[in-house]
Amino acid sequence: MSNPYQPDPYGGYGQAGGPPGPPPQQQPYGYPQAPQPPQQPGYGYPQQPHPSHPYPPNVPMAVSNNHATTSVVLGFIAILLSCVYGGVVGLVGVGLGVSGLNQSAQLGGTGRTAAIGGIVLGALSVLLTIGFIVLQSRS
Repeated sequence: MSNPYQPDPYGGYGQAGGPPGPPPQQQPYGYPQAPQPPQQPGYGYPQQPHPSHPYPPNVPMAVSNNHATTSVVLGFIAILLSCVYGGVVGLVGVGLGVSGLNQSAQLGGTGRTAAIGGIVLGALSVLLTIGFIVLQSRS
């Protein structure tokens, strides 16, 4: 019987004949990996809808018409201040309302109703201011 603590005189791993070869490849620890889906060009997550999320992945953000919104706010404030500075603020509201109406044509109708409301409120505040001026001059 041979001594297990002495090196093999043939230089192998206990095999008879030939030079020693590389150790056999072992599987890595853990479960085998699932096949990966093919990567799409670009960065980030793949752009495929998930069954639990039915919306498309790239939903464009809503576009707002700031001129129309500002004209409504200024028209409302001008009516509240029509006895003091309503005419000036109302004229600014009308101007922004017209600008918002032109901008709504470029945005596909976004803010059209608000722009018309701002024009109406601004014009009403101008008329109220003129009425207050006429009443003040008669008294």
